[in-house]
Amino acid sequence: MFRISKQRNQEVRRFLARCSTVTVLLCGITAFCNQPLRGQVPQARDSDKKRTVFRVKYASDGSLYLDAGRNDDLQEGMKLSLINLPPDGAVSDGVRFRDYEHLAELVVSSVADSSSVCEILSAHGEIKVGQLAFLTPDSVQERHQAEFVAEAANYPIVLTFTNGDPLDEEIRATEESKVIQESPVGTVRGRFGLDYGGTQESGGLNSKQIGMVIQADISHIGGTYWNFRGNWRGDLNISSSGATSTANTTLTDLINRTYQIGFIYDSPYSPITMGIGRLYLPWAPGLSTIDGGYLGRKLTRIATVGFFGGSTPDPSSWSYNPDQHIAGTFVNITTGDFQRTRISSTAGIALTSIQWKVARQFAFFENNFSWKRYISFYSSLQADAARTSPLPNGGSNPTGISQSYSSLHFQPFSRLTFGVNHNYFRNLPTYDIRLLGTGQLDRYLFQGLSGDVRVEVIKQITLYASLGRSKATTDTKNSLNQAFGITLNNLLKTGLLADVHYSKFDSAFGSGKYTSFSLSKNVTDSMHLQLFGGHQSFNSALTNNNQSNFLNAVIDCNVGPRYFLEGNFGLYRGTSLNYQQWTTTFGYRFGGYRK
Repeated sequence: MFRISKQRNQEVRRFLARCSTVTVLLCGITAFCNQPLRGQVPQARDSDKKRTVFRVKYASDGSLYLDAGRNDDLQEGMKLSLINLPPDGAVSDGVRFRDYEHLAELVVSSVADSSSVCEILSAHGEIKVGQLAFLTPDSVQERHQAEFVAEAANYPIVLTFTNGDPLDEEIRATEESKVIQESPVGTVRGRFGLDYGGTQESGGLNSKQIGMVIQADISHIGGTYWNFRGNWRGDLNISSSGATSTANTTLTDLINRTYQIGFIYDSPYSPITMGIGRLYLPWAPGLSTIDGGYLGRKLTRIATVGFFGGSTPDPSSWSYNPDQHIAGTFVNITTGDFQRTRISSTAGIALTSIQWKVARQFAFFENNFSWKRYISFYSSLQADAARTSPLPNGGSNPTGISQSYSSLHFQPFSRLTFGVNHNYFRNLPTYDIRLLGTGQLDRYLFQGLSGDVRVEVIKQITLYASLGRSKATTDTKNSLNQAFGITLNNLLKTGLLADVHYSKFDSAFGSGKYTSFSLSKNVTDSMHLQLFGGHQSFNSALTNNNQSNFLNAVIDCNVGPRYFLEGNFGLYRGTSLNYQQWTTTFGYRFGGYRK
């Protein structure tokens, strides 16, 4: 009996020892498995704190760099909106929900760890360093989904199911939807309204105008890749108080004609891209605005061919005529990326007609080269075939280069940009001289070689200058052209954006100088004020309006959550043209954040 009891005790001890070993092992496994699960909680919390608002650290033609990349979960194809730095200088997630003016819409084209390159889909204002870009709502949602998928991939315990793993199926469905067909979530934002105004000219002549204004930013219409963006303002009806009134085109009317608006189709799943409206040809912006359309088709990954046609309504174009039409075809080669080296080259042929008579037959060439943010080169050239103008006393030209513009710029530091430019015209430009003081014609005032520099001397204070010696084919001597300006982003910490510009020029079409200034301020999130004015003197055989002063004032405010009210006043005093103009606009706004 004793031997049996002792044997049983040994068996019990061995059994208890085995149980202890299994228990310790299970506890160790449990502790090991729980460790990463506990680590996931703060990771998820950190993802909620990731930025949605980023700064522009470099800007060039057609693209810009942001101070965020993979570390902030930015991905190629994400969409962003660009705004000016708020007057108070505060950078927070709240700027997404304020009613600041959207200067441009961007798409991420290349991503690094701490920076990314964005292409400019549409621009409605000046793009510069220091502005803010924030993710659109659909891109924010896309980033959250990507973070969820990444976290799901790190699950330490994999369960098996008789009919498939729901987690795997969900992730697989998400990835397949991205590869097979993206279902874009569009943004709808804009406003439209009716204008009523009047113009009082010298001699007691009065006229009344009824018009319409449209400002739209509508992307992925109906879940497609059609977009509608831009600004337009025009007169629907003009009535005059006197039969002798000529209803002269005012400075405000001319500025309105420089707007762009239209439908654009651009899909990553289709080789076709097209645009209809008043817009630039994307591959050749040197042709200026076209009121018509274009169609392009990708032949390979880097080659695109297409054609375009329409009228040329932009009075700031170097070759402008209100009765002119243009049509042509082109081929474009684009390769590389903005993160390293990018090259884009366009060649084409086109013809213009005035009153449906052929005026020009020409070839055009445009080239872009950039190396990171340090070097950028742009050139535009047009060469005409021999022609005789259809206009009375329009003259004739032999075959040869009619216009060229080249620009080489360097940016060794984010606050310093300098470069050299060369401008050539064989014929006198035909833009509207009244736009001289607005700064929109500065590119055409310098003929010959010139240099420019732009430097942010201290935060929010930028100086810029241009200096060159002009020599056109019709000049008997060289002349010195010069321009200077200063921009203050937050004048005396009042939130005012101020700019003062001075230019003096002497070229083949005339000589003169002008001084202009602009002031703007967001009084509140719902009210914006803008003032623009200047003085110009111009001596030329093209016009007898040698001296002029102008002043334009705009007040824009929201009325409730859905309506807006805008007032415009313009004053113009010149040698041969004097008038004052006012316009009141009341309209409806939709989309975005409403206060």
